[in-house]
Amino acid sequence: MTAQNEAVKKMAQRVIRGYEMIHEKNYLKAKQLLEPIAPFLHQEDRPNITFLAYLAIGQIGSKDMDGFLQTYEELQKYKPGTKAETKLKNRVDDMFSEMLQSLADDGVGD
Repeated sequence: MTAQNEAVKKMAQRVIRGYEMIHEKNYLKAKQLLEPIAPFLHQEDRPNITFLAYLAIGQIGSKDMDGFLQTYEELQKYKPGTKAETKLKNRVDDMFSEMLQSLADDGVGD
């Protein structure tokens, strides 16, 4: 196996492990796995809605609000192409709405 193939395989394993961490509700670990590889897996000319949604979930689950808001803003630029992407994007939209509601309930911004 070439070095390039090995690197791609390691990155794919890291993505899979990050997604698994989301499903196990280990959001901090998911964020730690996914954030460093974001520039490789998502670019404006090659959007990756699934990756962005999982990253956003890891960020909000680990209470990284700034990271979540940046990822959420990026995610809003793209239209889902599949039912699975739509479902994930809707889940992140719901989390954003819940966050805003929580801030309003706490009187933040008053």
